[in-house]
Amino acid sequence: MMIKYKLEKSSPSRTQSAGRTFLKTILFTIISLAIGCAPNEEGCLDIDATNFDVSADKQCENCCTYPNLKLNIFHSISTVGTVQADTCINHSGDSTLTNGDDNFFQVKDISFYLSDFQMVMFDGTIVEVEDTITLNIFNDASGTTFKDTLVKDDFVLVERSQFSYTIGEFRTPGLYSKISFKVGLDASLNSTNDTLVTSHPLSDTEERHFDTREEGYILQQFSIVKDTTTNSTDVETYQIGKDFFNTVLVELDYEKRFEPGFDIEIPIKVKYGEWMKGINFATDDELTIKSQIVNNTADAFEIDE
Repeated sequence: MMIKYKLEKSSPSRTQSAGRTFLKTILFTIISLAIGCAPNEEGCLDIDATNFDVSADKQCENCCTYPNLKLNIFHSISTVGTVQADTCINHSGDSTLTNGDDNFFQVKDISFYLSDFQMVMFDGTIVEVEDTITLNIFNDASGTTFKDTLVKDDFVLVERSQFSYTIGEFRTPGLYSKISFKVGLDASLNSTNDTLVTSHPLSDTEERHFDTREEGYILQQFSIVKDTTTNSTDVETYQIGKDFFNTVLVELDYEKRFEPGFDIEIPIKVKYGEWMKGINFATDDELTIKSQIVNNTADAFEIDE
């Protein structure tokens, strides 16, 4: 005969139950104190910032940094033997170039101002950089009176030897359809009474003024060897200011989604074949050349895909 035993778990005594409850209470108290005593970690809680900190408990004061809107410039022009084809990127000043006519020349130096950048979203919203600057702007051409004026600080001085530029702080991610900017400077900004830091595009140290401040900035400048077929190395510099134009508007389609927390880089190709189209530096007079450069300006830019 087999005898079966049923083992039953004995119930804890009152003393054991009280002990366990006491231990649980002590453990809960220790954890609560540890959590309560841990300092709140400060950090940037703005998801659009470049230093967004998901682990932060408390927003820090003025610690967030934001993305920049940047330009990547590609200087493009056709080389000898290739008619009106932009094949030479970021060309040398010693390269012999052509704009498609029977004129062969060298571009020794290039510089021009860009300003008033606007990014256009698909719903039509216009977004600009956040940077501003106060300029002492002359009230009249005499330069005897001026006023402090707060303006958007998105000035860029493009030069042949430089390819990357920071336009300013940009805080609005999203889906965009266009970019627009102006070649040159608005008339109200063309004469100022400021001594700006050396690094600023409107600084006096850039030597971007004509002989007097009232004449304004040199908005476009091209230094050209006019005709290489004569073996001449003489350089002619064309300086264009407000006597010819103040600004030319450029509008380009650019469908792009900008993600929060990241810099935005706009790739712009400058097509000097288009900018100098219809010009014969060897035979045209200075007035004709300057006028044609201004007339061609809007067609000289495109998005570099």
